[in-house]
Formats: sequence, structure tokens, C-alpha cells
Amino acid sequence: MADAGTVSTLIDMGGIAIGAGLAIGLGCVGAGLSQGAMGSAVVGVIAEKPEVEGKYLLYIVLPEILAIFGFVVAMLLYLKMS
Repeated sequence: MADAGTVSTLIDMGGIAIGAGLAIGLGCVGAGLSQGAMGSAVVGVIAEKPEVEGKYLLYIVLPEILAIFGFVVAMLLYLKMS
């Protein structure tokens, strides 16, 4: 039989692992949805006015910050687990 402390530790580690998976998974889904909507609009603007390409490139890169934040949170949780 497992000790009560061991079971509690395993449950805590499982919760941390699920939280890390949700952090990176939902962060990437959010980044993908927002980048799809904003990316198509930005490409349309750039097609009409090529001189604004550098200015609007930031709007294409901006949603990726969500995925990076999700990755950072997942890594912090993973390092806490080990």
C-alpha cells in the first residue's frame, strides 16, 4: 500500500503536469486563432499598400507572445515538479 504522503505528492505532480499541458496548449490555440484573424487582415492591407509592411509586421508577430508566455508558464511548472 502506498503511503498517504506519497499519494498526495503524486496527485500534486499530476495536477502540475495537467496545468503545464493546459498552459502551453491553450496558449498556442489562442495564438493561432488570433494570428489567423489578424494575419489575414494585415496581409490584405500590405497587398494594397506595400509601403506599410514594416509597420504592420508587428501585428503578425504580436499573437506569438501568447504562445511564448504559455511555454514559459509550462516550463516553470515543469521545473517546480522535478
